[in-house]
This record gives sequence, C-alpha cells and structure tokens, in this order.
Amino acid sequence: MSKEVKKDLRLRIFLLLTLTVIVLHPLPTFANEEVTNNGWYEENGKQYYYKDNLVVKGWVALGDNWYYFSHSDGTLHKGWLYDNGKWYFMNNNGVMQRGWLKDDEKWYYLESSGSMKRGWLFNGGKWYYLDLSGKMQTGWIYLAGKWYYLADNGAMQQGWLLDNGKWFFLSKNGEMQKGWILQNYRWYYLNQSGAMQVGWIYLDRWYYFNRNGCWIPSTIADQFTTIDDNNQLILVTTSDYSTNVAKIRTFEKVDSKWYEKQNIAGFIGKEGFATIMKEGAKKSPRGKFSIGTAFGRYQNPGTKLPYRQITSDDVWVDDPASSLYNTWQKQSENNSRWTSAEKMNIPAYNYGFVINYNTVERISGAGSAIFFHVASSYTLGCTGTVQNNVLSILKWVDPSKLPVIIQTPESEFGNY
Repeated sequence: MSKEVKKDLRLRIFLLLTLTVIVLHPLPTFANEEVTNNGWYEENGKQYYYKDNLVVKGWVALGDNWYYFSHSDGTLHKGWLYDNGKWYFMNNNGVMQRGWLKDDEKWYYLESSGSMKRGWLFNGGKWYYLDLSGKMQTGWIYLAGKWYYLADNGAMQQGWLLDNGKWFFLSKNGEMQKGWILQNYRWYYLNQSGAMQVGWIYLDRWYYFNRNGCWIPSTIADQFTTIDDNNQLILVTTSDYSTNVAKIRTFEKVDSKWYEKQNIAGFIGKEGFATIMKEGAKKSPRGKFSIGTAFGRYQNPGTKLPYRQITSDDVWVDDPASSLYNTWQKQSENNSRWTSAEKMNIPAYNYGFVINYNTVERISGAGSAIFFHVASSYTLGCTGTVQNNVLSILKWVDPSKLPVIIQTPESEFGNY
C-alpha cells in the first residue's frame, strides 16, 4: 500500500472516531444554542431547564413553583439566594420557599413573594420580630427605646410575664411598662427595670404592695409606731374629747402591713374621753391597752380569748376603798369586803371583753369596770357597739397575735 493511501486511510479513521465521540457525548448547549428537546436536563450533578430549545436563566415559574437559574450558566440554584437586594431560599429541589423556614436551627420567614422578612411580622394572629439577618428573635429585645419580650416560639408577649422570678407587664403593643399601672381595678408599680414591686417602697412617700404586687393604701395603723410587736389592733376614735359617738375600726397586720378589717359605729362614756380618769366620772380612758378576759351571759360564742360565763352571782367591785377594787368577784363571797359593786348579769354584758385599764396596779379611784360590750348608746365609761359587732370582734381577736386596743381623740394620733 502506497504512503498516500495509508495517509488517506488514517485520516478517514480519525474523522470517523471524532464523529463517534460527538454523537455519543454531545457538547452542552447554553443560551441561544439549539437543543434537541425541552424541559429538565442534568449534567455532572447540575440541573438545567430548557424552553423553546433554549436554556433558561433567572426566575421561572413552573406550575405553582418558582425556580432560579444562574445568569452565568443556567444551573438551578439551591439554598440562600441574594437577588436584586433581597434574600430568597430555594429548597433541595430548587423550589422557592414561602412562610416559616428553619435553617441551621434558626427560624426565618419568607413572604408570599419569597423574599426574606425583616422587622415586625404579624402572622397567625401573633407578632414576631426578625432581625436584620432575618432570624426570628426570642427573649428580651430592645427596639427604638422600648423593651419587648418574645416567647420561645417567637410570639410577642402581652400582659403579665414571669421571667427569672420577677413579674413584668407588657402592653397591648408589647412594650414593657414602667411606673404605675392600673389593671383590673388594682394599682401596681413597676420599677425602672420593669420588675413589679412588693413590700414597702418609697416614691414620693411610702407605699405598700402586697405579695401579689397590688398597692394597699396606707391605713392610720401604718402610721403608728407603738404597735410594732402587735398584729391585731382595735382602734376607737372620736372627733374630739367631749363627744361620746365613736368610730371603731379593727386592723390586722400581714407581712408588716396593716389591713383594715372592720369600720363600725360605736360609743364611749357619756362625757367623752377623760383627761384624768376618776371613778364615776362617766368618761372613757385614753391610751393603748391589752385585751383581757372575754365574758358573756351565754356560752362561748367562738372566741379564742379566755372566756367566762356570767352568773347572777357575778359582780365587779367598784369600791375604791376595797382591796378588791376593779376585780370580778362573787357577791355571795363579799363578807363585807366591799360596799359597792356592779352587777354583771345585765343585757349590756351579753357579750364583751375586759379592757385592761387599771387592772394591774389597780390605783384606787382611777376608774374601774372598763369593758368593750354591747351598747346602742353612750356608756358610763366603757366602749360599746351593737351585739352583732361585738360578736364579730370576739370571734376575730386572736391572743397569739397580741391584740391591743387604742382609744383616743383623732387629734392625738401622734401619741401612738
């Protein structure tokens, strides 16, 4: 075979092999290049989409889904995409996502257009906040001079919030409140950190907030300095010395705060309060006194005080010359030991208790038989109110709470 023939044969073989390679492995085609079919095409792990025999680039809607293909080579995009100043997310199938998206343990929200949301979002009846990177926030956040709290699910909280052992209040707009707030007809005070206050707090003056944070208006008992060791108080007051019409109030101390329990009408001695007590003066003593034995003509009505039932033989000695002056005795045991005594078995003493005035030293002639008892008008030196009130107070008084009674004109509150 001649050299020319051999050379021609080799050329023919080369051309044949080249055509075979081209047929078996067609070169990829791109924009404006004709292809043999339309639709999806995959090569070397990358996906493309052809339409009208041209590779698609940029955004394209296929059915109900949006896809994005690279402008440079037409490959399908997956994951986060930044386009025209906005972020989008394409899932593993390249489909643009909408709604809530969890990526790398963080939550994002993609609007109906697919663009990532930032700032406040109202969704499903709740407010959420997404920072500049689009991440949903939780916990406390500070925005434009206001504090907000977002729950673990990202929802903005409203109303009362317990966080780290402290109570906070968030308005309908989610803003953390400070200072005084009125909720359900009750006042609360939130300090500058937003925490609800309890106990005594000094603002322009002293205020008391109970364990639930409710402001409890100060009572007159809170102003007294002589009853720190007592937890129950009966306060009997008049507008001046000469009147016998009294106001009777009861107070109980809880967590160092006095609470008013009752406010009822009552009476004292016919001639009002005494400056100096004397036997038979028809005046009531001023001062702070402990509470003695409870008594009555009937069985114990349920008082915790020591109780003594009156009999027809019971008297209270009011003879200043007697060594038994100002004591409870039996008339049958007199034996000339006194010349004057008050009978106990009378309607005024249906129920009552001893006010411990002049019961220890028992100064002769300084006044005797000072009781708290049933009365519908002035007394001869005792303190009185209608029977239902007497019973209510008897059942309330608790010796373990060291009760005391203070009797004073209002002008002398400063003495206590």
